[in-house]
Amino acid sequence: MHIRMSMIFLWILCQCFQYHLCCNIHDLEYDFGLKNLSMTIKKKEAIVTWDCDVPREKLSDVSYAIYLHWEYEMEVKGCGKEIVLILPDDLPTPICVQVAPVLHDKNCPNASEICLNPVYTGRNEMEENIQCITYNISSIKCTWTFAKNLPHETNFSLTLIQDATIIHCQQYAYDMEMRTGYCSFHDLTINYFENVLVMLSKKGSEDHVLKDYFKPADKELFNPPRNLTLTYLEDNVLLSWKPPHTQYDVSESCFIYQMEKNKELTSDVSNPHFINIETKCSVRIRVKGENICGMNENWGQWSEEISCGAPQEVDKTLIIFWIPFLVLSCFLITSTIIISLQYQRISKLFFPRIPQPKIFLDETQDYKTNTRSDPLFHILSTSETEDFITLQENN
Repeated sequence: MHIRMSMIFLWILCQCFQYHLCCNIHDLEYDFGLKNLSMTIKKKEAIVTWDCDVPREKLSDVSYAIYLHWEYEMEVKGCGKEIVLILPDDLPTPICVQVAPVLHDKNCPNASEICLNPVYTGRNEMEENIQCITYNISSIKCTWTFAKNLPHETNFSLTLIQDATIIHCQQYAYDMEMRTGYCSFHDLTINYFENVLVMLSKKGSEDHVLKDYFKPADKELFNPPRNLTLTYLEDNVLLSWKPPHTQYDVSESCFIYQMEKNKELTSDVSNPHFINIETKCSVRIRVKGENICGMNENWGQWSEEISCGAPQEVDKTLIIFWIPFLVLSCFLITSTIIISLQYQRISKLFFPRIPQPKIFLDETQDYKTNTRSDPLFHILSTSETEDFITLQENN
C-alpha cells in the first residue's frame, strides 16, 4: 500500500515538475519562448514567423505547436522559419494564430497569439505580395504587385522599422503595365542580423496592406567576389579572389563560391582554386552565404568574365628574323636625325664649293687700278730722262 502511494506521489510530482518547466521556460539554460511573432496574409494563406534565443545546437530539440483560432494545425521544430497556413473560406475575422512551446511532448500554457484583419481596398483590389532584398552592402529594395482593378493614381507608402528606427522610403517607381511598385532604402545603418518590419500602406490610410518581416542578412544579394587574379604555373592556373564587401564582420568561411568555366558550373569552389590549362578558357565567380552564419543562401551577382586560357608561346624564329630588322631600323632612324641636324656642316665638308671661271675673272677685273690717276704715281716718277749708252767692246 505504501509503495503504491509512493508511486502515485512520484508521478504527480513529475507532472507538476514538467508543468513548472513549461510555465517557467525562462528558468531553463536557454530561453525558447517566442519573440517577434508576426503574420502576413496573402490571399488564402497566412505566413507566420517568430524568433527565439535557442542555441543552434539545441534547435532540433525545440518544438512549437501552431493553432488557428485555437484549433491545432501542426507542430514544427526550430524557429526563424516561415510557416504557411491555408485559410478556409468561412474563417471569421480577425484571423488569429496561436503558437505555444512544446516541452516533454506537452504543450505549455503560455502561448503567444497574433490577430490580423485582411485589408481589402475594394473588390479584387488587395495587394498580392511584397518582397525585399538587401543589395550593394547598405541598401534594401522592396517590390510589390497590386491588383488589376486598382486605380492608376493610387500611391503607396513604404516604411522600414527596426526597434526605435523608423525610415520612410523616398524613391518610389511604378510600372503600371506590370502592375508593380518599387522603392529602395539607401545608406542604411541598421543591424543586419536583427529583424526589420517593412509595412506597405496606401498614402493617407492607416490600414497596413502588406508586411514583410525579415533579417536583412537573410535576404542579402551579395556583390561579386573582388580582385579575381590568375597566376600561371607550369601545368595549371591558380585562380584567387577576395570575398565581397559586407556591412558587418563575417568570417570568410561563411561564404560559398560557385564557378562557371566555359559555361559549366562548379559549386563549393575553394579559394584559391587550380584550373587546368586549356587553349580557350573563360571563368567567372559568384557567392552565397552559409545558413549556419545566418546569411542569405541565394546566389549573388556574377563577377566579370575573365580569360584563363594558356598564354601564347612566341615563335623564336620570328625573334631571330626581327632582331636584325629592328637594329637596322634603329641605325637608319638615328642616322637620319644626325644628318638633318648637321646638314650644312656635312655638306661643306664632303662637297666644298668650286667657283666658276667667268665669275672669278669678273672678280679679278675689279682689282685693276689706274696707276696714272693715282696721286702717288707722281711722287715715284722723275722728271729726268735716262740716256741709254751703248758700250761696244773691241777685240
